[in-house]
Amino acid sequence: MNRSYFSGFSRRRKIGAVIFSLALIFFFASCGKKGDPFPPRELPPPAVGDLAMELSDDFLTLTWTVPKGKKRVVSGFAGFLVYRSKKAISEEACKGCPILFARVADIPIEGEAPGDSMMFSETLEKGFRYIYKVTIYTKAGLSSGNSNLVEFTY
Repeated sequence: MNRSYFSGFSRRRKIGAVIFSLALIFFFASCGKKGDPFPPRELPPPAVGDLAMELSDDFLTLTWTVPKGKKRVVSGFAGFLVYRSKKAISEEACKGCPILFARVADIPIEGEAPGDSMMFSETLEKGFRYIYKVTIYTKAGLSSGNSNLVEFTY
């Protein structure tokens, strides 16, 4: 005779046996150590929200306050990056085009606490349209979003 072991079982029993076998495989495959635990992901620092400017002759001073960190910004603030977009007034403004910024300063935080004032100054050239923004970064290398933009023509 040429009958297999399962030929005596009904179709319902065969399906039940397959489902039971798959359940056992899933159960035993999901047991055990999967990997080392890892700490919760650190949140990026909050963005600067009060960037302001003061213009005196050809000298610009940007000011802002150190934002209050969230609980999960555990590595601490390391510094601020100041970015500038500088275009000649003679160039036509392109609405909808991305603004190209260049980093002009990296200002380390040296003991400043949330709420303390920060400052950046530089001399300006006449005949340009300027846009500035500031970001904050942590010791772990995470960066905040952009601050509010400061725009003016000089």
